[in-house]
Amino acid sequence: KLATDPPGSLGSGASESLLRAGHRVLAVDPFYYGESRIGSRDFLFALLVSTVGDRPLGLQARQLGAVARWSQQQHKQTPSLVAIGPRASLGALVATGLEPDSITGLSLYGSLTSLKQIISDNKGVNEAPELFCFGLLETFDIPQLEALVSPREIVHLDRKP
Repeated sequence: KLATDPPGSLGSGASESLLRAGHRVLAVDPFYYGESRIGSRDFLFALLVSTVGDRPLGLQARQLGAVARWSQQQHKQTPSLVAIGPRASLGALVATGLEPDSITGLSLYGSLTSLKQIISDNKGVNEAPELFCFGLLETFDIPQLEALVSPREIVHLDRKP
């Protein structure tokens, strides 16, 4: 399992619980999280990255994909992702959609049900820079991103079936 545990959510508890259940856990700090977090005015880096045609969400997804490919090669087993919170969940969802051969499944806790929530919750780029991915909502929303993962399973840990 590749776990992204952002601070302020279930945190390291998710990784610890996966370990107790017998899973191998690689806790990843993609761009904007943990050890990869920028100390102040991090949203300015998101804007800078966007000026050269990239997106922080894309960086996170590619980083998670690279770790998944590395893990698959090292351990001879295709990993699944576990992400907690709306920010980590979106990056994990995109990574899983882009890596059909390297990520076997996805477990999400506290994920968005629609990208429109960013607007309705009045989020600012200074609060969640990677959620502001120009043009994404125009073409895709969460249901379409989830469809890219199919037929692999997405488990919403906080939603009733």
